[in-house]
Amino acid sequence: MNFQNNNRNFLEYSNLHGRLVTSESEPISLIVCVHGGGCNGRYFDLPSFSFVNEAVATGHAVLIVDRPGHGVSPAIDAAAPIRSAAALLSGLAKRAGKALGNADLPVSVFGHSIGGAVAMHWAAEPHSTLKCVVTSGIGARPSITAMAWHGCLNAENDIVLPRAFFFGPDGSFDWRAPIALRRSAEPWRRQDVDEVLLQWPEQYSSVAARISCPTLSILSEHERIWETDDATLEFMRGSLANVHSIVEIAAGGGHLHEVHRNWSVHAKRVINFIEGHI
Repeated sequence: MNFQNNNRNFLEYSNLHGRLVTSESEPISLIVCVHGGGCNGRYFDLPSFSFVNEAVATGHAVLIVDRPGHGVSPAIDAAAPIRSAAALLSGLAKRAGKALGNADLPVSVFGHSIGGAVAMHWAAEPHSTLKCVVTSGIGARPSITAMAWHGCLNAENDIVLPRAFFFGPDGSFDWRAPIALRRSAEPWRRQDVDEVLLQWPEQYSSVAARISCPTLSILSEHERIWETDDATLEFMRGSLANVHSIVEIAAGGGHLHEVHRNWSVHAKRVINFIEGHI
């Protein structure tokens, strides 16, 4: 189904910008999508790999957020930009509900990579009304390889992550993925990278313990940035407060699971979890 003619409203709250995508029918929920590093919100609406189309086709409205310093959202002067972005999401989601004419519409969040940390910080806020959280590509403990790479960074050089960090083995993705990603690609921001690799691992357990709604945390079979060993997965499961929360490994993909061959299976898993908790 082609959603090129869907209603697309551009929203803003405190300089945080988002794009609201709906069909002509009344949505059953609002899914807020928060992207990771090195890209903008278009990551969720890439040609041939559109989570937005999948979600709208099943009756949801989608709010695609540009994190501060990405897309059309200006950067913010903050020591912890990931946590600061989370504090703005509630206001933007409320504006989306108003635009949809339903302030009581169930709201969930789907965050990828750094966006997953933003999503969890948002869900951990006091009095959060989120129905559930889904994250992809954000763990609790960075890999030895990722930390070794980070240790070689210096302030003068542009941040370039190895291709192997993002994709699974040959055959798990095709030629369309790198081309599609160009539509959303942006420079990496050093503050974001530092916060997610250095601060987030220390914060994970306390943030997870404050999330009262169900959480689905997905790490890919060929994840290279975050540890996926059994002990780490058990630590993540034990940290999440809600008994209906799940931490799982998705087969066949890499860190950017949303652009691998089985991306539609991944998208349906995300949507099914959300629909089970709204």
